[in-house]
Amino acid sequence: MTGFSVPKKKFKSSVHRHRVRRLMVEAWRLNKHILYAEIATNVQLHMFLLFTDNKLPDYDTVLKAMLQVIDKLKRQAPFVVPELPVAPTQVPKGH
Repeated sequence: MTGFSVPKKKFKSSVHRHRVRRLMVEAWRLNKHILYAEIATNVQLHMFLLFTDNKLPDYDTVLKAMLQVIDKLKRQAPFVVPELPVAPTQVPKGH
């Protein structure tokens, strides 16, 4: 689950805030598979991405930043968690 935010303090115009948010969402949508390939099936990832620059970016800038974030997450977090072995169930005698 991923959330995105562009502060009103940085961009007064809602049109500009939504534009930056749409760029972030699109960059994430097209590249999230890179990170999800590293996550074990029994692990959930919840993250919130906040845009902090003051100027309106183009898609290439957002894409480059998103790929850096994904790469940093892959290197820092131990997402691959081994599956726990399942103990065999014992059937009581006499059944």
